[in-house]
Amino acid sequence: MTATVPAGTLLEWAVRESFVSYVERLTDGVIDVLDGAERTNAGFLFPGHRGPARDEYNFEGIVRFSGHLGTLGVELRELRIACSDGAGTIEAMIAGAHYPLAEFDGAVSGDDGTLTAADVVFTVDGAAILGGVYEPGAEAAPFRVRPV
Repeated sequence: MTATVPAGTLLEWAVRESFVSYVERLTDGVIDVLDGAERTNAGFLFPGHRGPARDEYNFEGIVRFSGHLGTLGVELRELRIACSDGAGTIEAMIAGAHYPLAEFDGAVSGDDGTLTAADVVFTVDGAAILGGVYEPGAEAAPFRVRPV
């Protein structure tokens, strides 16, 4: 039996525009993109592939937000999206374990292989990871996963 190679995908996600703007306005605010992640005018790009399950995607790259003389330090790495019936989570690797950053409902799969979700909100863990400036359930940026 020949193993199939997972199709390449790209996650387009801005996390939350107000958070990105806040970090950029800090006198010492820095946003680093590393290990394959890219920054665009619309947010961040994370390269990846479909996981072993049909509606699971794994992404590479790191986006690091820092500022406030070192007291602000948020690193999003090894993002993973899992969904079923249009609902799911966006997870990130934090201190060696995956935690749910955000959850979504109403994701739509397009004929071109894209997956988009507009109703994305931060989880309890996601709100804490971003420093508690947002309440759980606060709106996060929409995302799109597309084949490459």
